[in-house]
Amino acid sequence: MDSGYETAAKEIVPAVRYALIKALKEKYNKREGYIAESLGMTQAAISKYLNGKCSAKVIATEKRIDAKFIDKYAKMIAEGNRGAAGMCICGVCNNLNGFGCSFSRAQPPATASA
Repeated sequence: MDSGYETAAKEIVPAVRYALIKALKEKYNKREGYIAESLGMTQAAISKYLNGKCSAKVIATEKRIDAKFIDKYAKMIAEGNRGAAGMCICGVCNNLNGFGCSFSRAQPPATASA
């Protein structure tokens, strides 16, 4: 059985990225290059996500994430707040995983005004 950290790395982080990528592309009409830079990923990785090339576990986890929560952070990223992706990942991970890791405890609360 994976630890909470392993689950976060293998499923939650990719699922949040997938959800953010879809929202930024579909709702906010952002270019792959902008999305890649904003999320600290390569454009090739963004393209793979947009083409649905991720594991079934990642897709299943993405479906469990509250769309309103993702949209709140996608909007912040679309408006230029590059730190919003990290806050979003921590918020989703805490919600789905049910634990607060040492990294998330060291971060300020994830709010729309951050």
